[in-house]
Amino acid sequence: MANRFIYETERHSGIGELLEILGSIINGFALPMKEEHKLFLVRALIPLHKPKPISMYHQQLSYCITQFVEKDYKLADTVIRGLLKYWPVTNCQKEVLFLGELEEVLEATQSAEFQRCMVPLFRQIARCLNSSHFQGSV
Repeated sequence: MANRFIYETERHSGIGELLEILGSIINGFALPMKEEHKLFLVRALIPLHKPKPISMYHQQLSYCITQFVEKDYKLADTVIRGLLKYWPVTNCQKEVLFLGELEEVLEATQSAEFQRCMVPLFRQIARCLNSSHFQGSV
């Protein structure tokens, strides 16, 4: 279902509601986290950042993603690289959503995981700052 939504239809009926339920399930995951749960993060949740109508379910998606990182801080590198993979190029509203989610993920990130992804992360932030849409102070 998720792949069809992401790559074919981009209709978002019920995605937010499903993610809301999923957030509660992720919150209850036992540790150590099962490999199939990590695969679900990589194959289903992270790609949900690709569709244009992400704003319709982003809050719930961000909560699910953050729950994974809070459960297992070692997933922070995977999540951050996933966000960078789907980073919007021309949609500044979507970029603001990504920056907010990135902030939440970074709050749950340990130093070692941050160091693994900091170079591509800072490159992306630099592109954001150089964007004509950036509203920094002069």
